[in-house]
Amino acid sequence: MVNVRYEEILAQRLRKHYSLCKHCFDRQLTYIKKRSVENLDDCYVCCGLMSQLDSIVEKIIDSVEKKYEFNTFLLGASMPSQIYEHEDQIRARFKIRGKESIKKELTKELGIKFIKITKKKVDYLIPDITIKVVIDDQKNADITARAYPIILYGRYIKKCRGLSQKQSKYNKLCGGISGLYGQSSIESIIAKRLISITKGENPKFLWVGSEDQDSLVLGKGRPFFVRISNPRVRKLKRFLKISTDGIYAIINGKSKKIPESPIQFVTKTKILVQSNESLTKNRLAKLKALSNSMVKFRMKSKIVTKKIYSVKVKKINDRHFFLTLIADGGLLIKQFVGGQEYIEPNVSEIIGTRSECIFFDILDVQIQ
Repeated sequence: MVNVRYEEILAQRLRKHYSLCKHCFDRQLTYIKKRSVENLDDCYVCCGLMSQLDSIVEKIIDSVEKKYEFNTFLLGASMPSQIYEHEDQIRARFKIRGKESIKKELTKELGIKFIKITKKKVDYLIPDITIKVVIDDQKNADITARAYPIILYGRYIKKCRGLSQKQSKYNKLCGGISGLYGQSSIESIIAKRLISITKGENPKFLWVGSEDQDSLVLGKGRPFFVRISNPRVRKLKRFLKISTDGIYAIINGKSKKIPESPIQFVTKTKILVQSNESLTKNRLAKLKALSNSMVKFRMKSKIVTKKIYSVKVKKINDRHFFLTLIADGGLLIKQFVGGQEYIEPNVSEIIGTRSECIFFDILDVQIQ
């Protein structure tokens, strides 16, 4: 009862000293609501802003509904500092504490109206889009929206030689001959298609391993993840296919996040080896000892260990043979064959003559 009486006095003082619209009047009170207060364009706090909620919501809808696919949203707003200062001045004068701010009420009321019209839902953690409303000194509303990134995962098969996996930094920065969205890499082929479909931007890839430009990628293909920023389109076909000139990729679906690197995986690799000397079957048979062995090599001043699970050797002629390995991903194939840099054991050392990797193909990749 005491609080009601206090607020009756406070309401009288607010009416006496300030011209306030209904929103800005009610916001200062708890027990007294919906008293006869006009929506004044010359409201001391909001200067008529709170009477423009419907038009602001219409502008938000025009800015996002036909441009973005979304089911959930989060809305934020900012206003001129004068509006905050005027409300703070009133509350300091009359010792009003613990009440909702004008910014919170504005965003809440805009959200309620937006939900009523669009039937979308608020998501405070991972909304499909984030909407920002910026009010200037003339009470004009500028609307910007940004979609939450989507993360896709898939695999690609490469049946042609001479195409690199990654786009060069030069092409990314300068456009190069064909630019990021040309046909100069696996990355650019997939990126171009995904950007076209999602209407997003800035694709970032996480590859599960890599291969040489002249390598083939066969079997079920090499896995990859890609993060698309600000996608306008979120609903994608299941098992989206990308196919062009010996490159075949399939997007298997969406992922909640990109896996932490490094990803553990096992690769089956077929290597064409050339030796400096003629080789007998007995010398080649020594390579079978690599099965279930550990290979150590130096990478960025660290000693890395990879396991070889199985080895198959097939002689082609006196100086050429195929070596098929199933091994942990990340084994440096050319270094493993040549042995010029620190790596042990290595092929050249085992067969007793210097050898060279002519090319290697990826037959299978399995994430562990």
